[in-house]
Parts: sequence; structure tokens; C-alpha cells
Amino acid sequence: MGASQQAGGTNFAVYSPKAERVLLCLFDDDNQEQQIRLTADSKGVWHGFVADLPGGQPYGFRVEGPWQPDQGLWFNPAKLLIDPYAQALTTSVTTHSSFYATDPDTNSAPFIAKGLTPSTDDFDWQNSQPPHTPWPQTLIYELHVKGFTQQHPDIPEALRGRYLGVAHPASLNYLTALGVTAVQLMPCFAFMSESRLVELGLSNYWGYNPVGFFAPEPRYALDDAVSEFKTMVRALHQAGIEVILDVVYNHSAEANQNGPILNLKALANDDYYRHPEHSPGDYLDYSGCGNSLNLGADATLRLVMDSLRHWRQHYHIDGFRFDLAASLGRDADAFSSQASFFKVAQQDPALAGCKLIAEPWDLGPDGYRAGQFPAGWVECNDAYRDTLRRFWRGDGGQLPAFIKAFQGSPQRYGKPSGGAMGLNLITYHDGFTLADLVAYEERHNDANGEDNRDGHGENFSCNWGTEGPTTDAAISAIRQRTQRNLLASLLLSPGPVHLLSGDETGRTQAGNNNAYCQDNALSWFDWNAKDDALAAFVQRCIALRQAEVFDNRHAGTSCHLPNGQPVDPSTDPANPNAVSITLNDQTLLLCNATDDQQHFILAEGEWHVVLTSNDEEPFNAKTIQRECILIARSLMVIQRH
Repeated sequence: MGASQQAGGTNFAVYSPKAERVLLCLFDDDNQEQQIRLTADSKGVWHGFVADLPGGQPYGFRVEGPWQPDQGLWFNPAKLLIDPYAQALTTSVTTHSSFYATDPDTNSAPFIAKGLTPSTDDFDWQNSQPPHTPWPQTLIYELHVKGFTQQHPDIPEALRGRYLGVAHPASLNYLTALGVTAVQLMPCFAFMSESRLVELGLSNYWGYNPVGFFAPEPRYALDDAVSEFKTMVRALHQAGIEVILDVVYNHSAEANQNGPILNLKALANDDYYRHPEHSPGDYLDYSGCGNSLNLGADATLRLVMDSLRHWRQHYHIDGFRFDLAASLGRDADAFSSQASFFKVAQQDPALAGCKLIAEPWDLGPDGYRAGQFPAGWVECNDAYRDTLRRFWRGDGGQLPAFIKAFQGSPQRYGKPSGGAMGLNLITYHDGFTLADLVAYEERHNDANGEDNRDGHGENFSCNWGTEGPTTDAAISAIRQRTQRNLLASLLLSPGPVHLLSGDETGRTQAGNNNAYCQDNALSWFDWNAKDDALAAFVQRCIALRQAEVFDNRHAGTSCHLPNGQPVDPSTDPANPNAVSITLNDQTLLLCNATDDQQHFILAEGEWHVVLTSNDEEPFNAKTIQRECILIARSLMVIQRH
């Protein structure tokens, strides 16, 4: 499928089973178009060979057939279509009126990006090897290619906001010093901004609006997105860091019948998208973005699997995080852990050993499917997120839920027959940053142009007395402690962990909990405002997590109340939110989420403070004997000689 090099030229293949005529369109440096009719039709795939065609040749398709949008037939030769299998694009895709059904006669070719034929793959990987970090030791750092590097003072200005900025030593040194084992890149598939955002002077900053599933987004490249993306992956691997892609296979940028005509809609609308029964001109929307890809159709399933193999084999990607992954488990409308996609992915040799992370829900019927993905998958654990937020906020009766969450949510992920594993997290890109979680109780999304209706409504946050920034020393102190409490609990929990970029340095979005359209300083990592003390605390937590003396596979197996009595999570709901958790035989995590200081009775021996969320200098070792006093709303890690 797509454009592929063969001996003596390039073969083109595109799926459009109901088309009457398909034209391959080649463009020269002056954007002049040459049309070549594809005459071979094999089971709905139109294909043809062009001799002596160089790599980097701009191209697209025009397809002729009925123009009946109300019947789901979008064939219109005035619209140049981007090859769904294009491995590179001439430029980023920006919206234009000619892309829409309201302007059916205007030639869209001058305004739309073209595919580029592939060149010989001679990239030098320099013998770099994937790190193959085991899941229990995995610490994922979620970052945005542009946002992470755009304001970094030590990255050359030309490389900021680019793949090469992430590959720069300043980025690599920061990540390795922090101690993360993997980066999760927010969407890097070629994408476009919705016309509504453009009209508001905004853009789709996050990138969850794909126009193709094979080409890296050109806006993050200086010149050659393909080679520069590979350079980034190579550099991260050489630094011992895995690369996980956040991928969007649940919908495309074509939205519904009012959206643009880019490729899938005009090629095989009824195969690629879900439609209401007896209403082919409308779209089922399980994504909240206008359409839902139909993985129950062979062509769509093949498209997704070919894409995964492409990124795995050509870019050496270590894993994928699937946005709204419940959509991928719908052969029909209903979700099933035995859906075709799961079975095909499980047996595909190219994906063997690949990390697969599910956002285990979508917006379709019965869309919340946490704990129901097959063995080998890891699910974003929203129950962990909400429980730890509520516990450290001081909500009553949270101790049993807190202990179960810390242990890895065994009621959800402890199936004897095997199943998905939970990914522990406190924050994600969609929601408050950690600093905002302790500074705001209401979302402040007015800049998004949706009258503050977008974003999560229930965040389990607390401002501790003042909404937003404050000069009150007492409020600032409890906000600092709460951030440290949440970070330490997360990083010392057993199992894989997800950390949002900037949470370790106090990054704020001024209370915006849905900054998807804010490509500006509100979203970018502010390196000059970095909280170095908080970053050092996080480094210490990660070092402790990875230390030989701390085996987090057994963390949380023993829990005691402050008086030394064992706690039974199933029968002690009335106990205060204070607990001692065994990390290993010689290491305890003491948590006090109450308004009062707590006296913890310890086993005999000499204990030393390793970490505390209270002190301004939290690494000053103190010696403790039989009793430890923990101030209100604080945390401590102690070790026995």
C-alpha cells in the first residue's frame, strides 16, 4: 500500500473499492501537476508502477465516482487526497475552505500537503539498541516535542520545538539525571488544526487530530522529518531511554459530514468509518471528535496494523500508548477483549516485546473498560489517580482505597488468569498539572474559547485556601508538601509509573486543565521558573525507587496503623488517613494525610530518615528509635540498619 520503491521505479497502491477512476498526481517544483491513471484494480486496491521516479517526489490522488455526501459517497476529482500510507509530507496540513463539501468545485491541490515518495532507507543507527526495560522498572515521562524544548536556554534556537531539540544533549542530560526510563511522546503523526480553532486564532497544539498514520509531523522538523525523528530515537536509545508514541487510531481529522475531505472519507468512507445503521451520510462519534474509525473493517484493521509495524520497524519505537483504546476493541458497536485488533496485535511478530498502553475507555456505548484489556496490555489506572488525589486532599475514609491503589489496584488487575496491568499516574496531559492540582479548585479554561465548559469538571483538587497564586507562606508550604506527598507516593508505588513532564519542577498552566489548543507559554515547559528543590526531591524518589535496596515488586504487602496494629483495608474504613507501608524488610513509607500530627510506633532498631516531604532540606538524615512523629499532611521514608 502507498508508495513503495521497487527495482526501476515506484509502485503506488491505494484502497478505494467503489471508485470509478483513480488518478495518481505528481507535482514538480513549481507545483505543476502530471496525472497518471491507475488502471489495475485488485480487490478494491488501485495500483500502478512509475519508472525512474526519485525518492522525495510529491504526489497525491484524485478519485472519480458519485458525489453524494448524504449517502456517504464523497468522490470528487477536484479534491487532491493525501495518501493514507504516505510516509512523509511536503509540509504540515493547514485547513482551507477548498477541503470542505461547502466548496465542492475548488481545486484543493494548491492548498493541501502532498505525500513524498520514500527514499532509500540508509539511516545510520550507529548500533544503538532498544533498552528493553522490564515493565515493573519502567518510569515513563510524558512530554510534548515542542513544549519540552521550546524555551530551553541551552538548546540552540533553531532546534527548539523540534525532534532535534529532544535529541540535544541538554534534553538527554536532563532526562538521564532525573532517572526516567522512557519518554512518551505526545502525538507525532501528521495532524491538522480544526477550522474552529483557526478561526479563534488557536491551534491543535496537542496533535490528537491525525491526517495520516505513517508520516511524522513536519512542523517539528528543520528539513527532513523522517531522518530527524530517527535521530531523536537513536539519541534517546543511546542514553538508555525507551521511546513510546502516543498514537491516535480512534478517529481522524476528517471529523463528520461537516469536516474536511482529506483522504479516507473520499476513498472508502463506509469501510474506514462507523456510521449509524441506515444513515451512511452520518457518523458515529465515539471519540468526541466527529468520527470513529471502524477497526471491524479489514481495510481499517490493515491500515492500523501496517502503521504500527512501520513505526516499530522503521523508527525502532519501543511502545505505543493508544488514545481512547476502547474504540480499538469494537469489531461492531460492543467492546470485546477478544476483538480482532487485540488478536492480530498479539500474534504479530513485529510487535513482540512491544509495550502496549491503553487509555481504557472511549465515548461510545459502555465505553469505560478499565481492567478488561487482554494480557500483555497495560492500562492507565484512573482509579489510582483519583484515590491518591482524594487521600492527600484529606477526604475521609480513603485509607482502604489508598492502600489498594498503592498495591496496584489488585481488585482490578490481580486476575489469577492474567490480564492487563495498571499504569500508576497522578496527572496526565489532559487535566491539571500537579502544581495546579494544589492551587486551583475550579478549571480556568476561558482562553480555549469554549466558555470554560471544556476539560474535566471533577479534579479532586484543593487550593488550600486561595484560588491560584498566593503570597501566604502557610498555604505555599502545604501546597509544596502536598506535591511532594503525591510524587513520592507515585514514584514509590510498585509497578510501572507515568510522570507528566514539568510536574517535577512545579510547571503551571494557570489553572487551565485542557490546554489542547494553547501553543504558547501557557503550555510550554518554563525552564527559567523551574523549582529546583522539587526536582531534587523527585530525583531522590526515583533513585530510591531504582536502588538495589528497594525492591518495589513487594512494596505495600504489609500496612500498619500508626499504633503498630496491622490494617485490614476491607474492614477498617473508619481509621484516619495515616498508615505505615512496608516497601521492603528495611524500608517503611509513613503517610499522614490528616490535619493532626501522628505518632507512629516502629519495630525495634535504629531507623534513619531517608526522605521527608516536610523539611526544606528533605535529605538530612535523622535517627529515630521506637517512635516517629509525623506532622500533619506529610510523608516520610525511613530505613533500618
